[in-house]
Amino acid sequence: MLFIIDTLMVMKKKLGKFLVLFCIVLFFNCKDDDATTPTPIVLNENLVVYDGYTLFSPLGSNNTFLINNEGFVVNKWESETPALISYLTDEGNLIRAIRQEGSNFTGGGATGAIEILSFEGDELWFWEYNTSNYVLHHDIALLPNGNILATVWELKSGNEAITKGRNPSLLFANEVWPCKVIEIKPLANNQAEIVWEWSVWDHLIQDHDATKENFGIVSEHPELININFSGGDANFNHLNSIDYIEELDQIVVSSRVFNEFWIIDHSTTTAEAASHVGGNSTKGGDLLYRWGNPQAYNSGTSENQRLFGQHDVTWIGNTINNGGNFMVFNNNKFSDKSSIDEILIPQLANGTYELMPNTINLPETSVWSYDNELIFSSRLSGAQRLPNGNTLITEGGAGTLFEINQSGTIIWQYQNPVETNVSIFKVDKYGKNHPAFEGRVLTSLQIEIE
Repeated sequence: MLFIIDTLMVMKKKLGKFLVLFCIVLFFNCKDDDATTPTPIVLNENLVVYDGYTLFSPLGSNNTFLINNEGFVVNKWESETPALISYLTDEGNLIRAIRQEGSNFTGGGATGAIEILSFEGDELWFWEYNTSNYVLHHDIALLPNGNILATVWELKSGNEAITKGRNPSLLFANEVWPCKVIEIKPLANNQAEIVWEWSVWDHLIQDHDATKENFGIVSEHPELININFSGGDANFNHLNSIDYIEELDQIVVSSRVFNEFWIIDHSTTTAEAASHVGGNSTKGGDLLYRWGNPQAYNSGTSENQRLFGQHDVTWIGNTINNGGNFMVFNNNKFSDKSSIDEILIPQLANGTYELMPNTINLPETSVWSYDNELIFSSRLSGAQRLPNGNTLITEGGAGTLFEINQSGTIIWQYQNPVETNVSIFKVDKYGKNHPAFEGRVLTSLQIEIE
């Protein structure tokens, strides 16, 4: 194994300063057949990288990998199909949202199935939800009770959409595929029970046709979703991330098409989630809050838009980085670079929100933002706030990972080596003290990432 000490290229920081970082560029090479291919790791030797393991599923590979900070693979899960996203449970099981062929709707981010593998790679559970009317897509979130939240497209015919107030000129192929959120309880023998669900379809408004359902003044009802906002695409919500807020029993989802994130109540029953009353919020399944683009509810102008094709909205609470409640990878905030933004959403003492009509929802801007000309991806991507205050960034299109410290200095960088498709949807890093690793000794496997 050869260690080459070199000087890293000058990295441009947020404030326009140029720092020459003395880094260790590690190339791992061995002569035997099981050796790893050279994988460059950039480490700033003077700053603290979070001590943990990074989990990622390259879109160009059927496998999922766990690597250490030196870039060595310490665990590998083999599968028959690529995963869009993967997570580890406290027990050390791997949950993957995986792609299936033959989906009736093939919008970007379609998966169709979820599988659970043991830490050793044995298949424990497989469940497909990929029918003529429903298709799993994009992200999943793990609940403390072992259940799984997932985003789903559901088919609605053109006639159903028109009845709900959809402008017929906006129909694509005479159908729409609104999104819903389901809570899945895995059962034995690859079975599952959907124990809770929430659907966009139950919380619509429109100002197109007074003779149809859901007619109203859109700006006066920001808790509802305008069925005609997003133009002539059947995928008119495109929810691309989901996160669970355990302490509030709420869910936050990201709508790429609306350029917003939405907060909904998970404490409801399914019946309440389909209504406008019930749950801790007393608002049923209506949006508790929304942020990013007030034009989506006919308030404000393009000057007030703050999110642009964003991904990976997560709840970060009050972190040691003194940030906001939520963090998001803001893909297209600039023409030549993306940003990672923290947003401090005003919250009432009881954990709910004040969503006012005819109002540009606060805050006016983010409380913290990071951008760098090295980081731009118009799609995919994510950001994770780490326990030590660092932030792990996934530049999804290029398959490059960056860890920055609280001052915005890049202290770790890794390039996905899979040549067929370098892209990564997003990654997560787990501390070495995570329960998944308890009782396990993780050492380099000296294998290729392929």
